[in-house]
Amino acid sequence: MFKNTFIINSDNDNELPIIGDITYKNDSKNLVVFCHGFKGFKDWGCWNLVADLFVENGFNFLKFNFSHNGGTLDNPVDFSDLQSFSLNTYSKEVKDVHRVIDYVTLNKYNHKYEHIYIIGHSRGGGVACLSTKDYPLINKLVTWAGVSDFKQRFPLGEELSKWKANGIRYISNSRTGQELPISINFYKDFIDNESKLSIKTALLNYSGKFLACYGSLDLVVPNQYALDMAKWASNSTLLKIRTNHTFGSKHPWIETSLPDSLKEVCLKTIDFLKSD
Repeated sequence: MFKNTFIINSDNDNELPIIGDITYKNDSKNLVVFCHGFKGFKDWGCWNLVADLFVENGFNFLKFNFSHNGGTLDNPVDFSDLQSFSLNTYSKEVKDVHRVIDYVTLNKYNHKYEHIYIIGHSRGGGVACLSTKDYPLINKLVTWAGVSDFKQRFPLGEELSKWKANGIRYISNSRTGQELPISINFYKDFIDNESKLSIKTALLNYSGKFLACYGSLDLVVPNQYALDMAKWASNSTLLKIRTNHTFGSKHPWIETSLPDSLKEVCLKTIDFLKSD
């Protein structure tokens, strides 16, 4: 099994570099692109073990850090660049997926893949749904505890008013002990681009196959999100597992094997991707 790390640079001053890696074993024609969630990164918890499992089952597996997730090329794990974190938007994350897929299909990996599948966890699930609008090559889509409506994730009332007045709000990261800043431009970008960032609209127009996986004990993302997404997509399947938001995983993960719930969702996802 091999792993190639890559960096996608840009001539656009508003675009930061993207670091990612592709794990592979054989010359597979099937690529899985994985999108991490909020406060996540490509090497979080069990994601490397997840990549290995998919590769053992005949896929190549690509994961990457969103450009404004707070990591850097030198330190892609910890949130050492709070300035970039504060300037992130949903629009930038969708653009990041486009940059990654363009890199794979137009760069040195061109012509290698017959099928590109996309999996997203949590917020990354919503971003994965939106990415299907411009890439008909993605004929199978999977969300793991995915978000179905970005607008519902914003604060309301007094908390929103304070955010607008201060221009910034802070989210605690219990793992690092940091207070992570989020600019009000994150909210403004969504309002300005709400129609483009509608997960419902993306799924209503998605003609491929869709698998929505969720944990019945998830306290972060409501179970209803998965039910809604499965209802909107024309060719959908639901998978419920008695587990939490991260399917039993955490960071750091020092074990050499996957937790049972995450292994189950991986194997069910693999079956889904291999099916006709």
